[in-house]
Amino acid sequence: MSVAIALALLFQAAPPPQRPPPSMTDMPGWSKAPRPEDMMRAYPPEPGRANLAGSASLECTVGPAGELTACVAGDEVPVGSGFGTASLAVAGKFQMPTRAPSGASTVGRTVRFPIQWIRPVEGEAQPIVIYDEAGRQGSVGFNCRVRDERAFDNCVVVDVKPRGTTLFSVAGEAVQRAKAPASARPGSRMMLVVEVKPQGR
Repeated sequence: MSVAIALALLFQAAPPPQRPPPSMTDMPGWSKAPRPEDMMRAYPPEPGRANLAGSASLECTVGPAGELTACVAGDEVPVGSGFGTASLAVAGKFQMPTRAPSGASTVGRTVRFPIQWIRPVEGEAQPIVIYDEAGRQGSVGFNCRVRDERAFDNCVVVDVKPRGTTLFSVAGEAVQRAKAPASARPGSRMMLVVEVKPQGR
């Protein structure tokens, strides 16, 4: 049985292990994480051919050396796309310190975190400038796929300024109306930045 098939069966059938509820409070940053090439090697074949972005979450137990053990994938988007199985495939690339910032041990704790799957952009469209009646200001950067009719879809937020902004909905509406450059290759991914400025300034 291939590794891919075995992982798929694990993702479909494995029940969540009995363990404490997940918590990311008082957790250190990763000491090791998958490299971009690790992510590309594990990218699901069908979404890869379609240049489709997606996501899944991992719930794991922190092992004695900070490694992740007994991982279970969930929250797969799109459902059935293979991003859950791909996330399990890179789980072994993660490692965290065995001590939290407070000095408490992280060993045996349950962690749950999302993994975003997305391919790099091949170009950047002209920025879109919109004016907000509420007086908000900032920018939102999207990694989007170009469709045959030059529209954008499958957009993922990759940059936000300032952090914590509430501009996602107004910026997303602007992206839905946008068109890719005539030179853009259908199926490719492009960076699209929406700049929001206060109305009347």
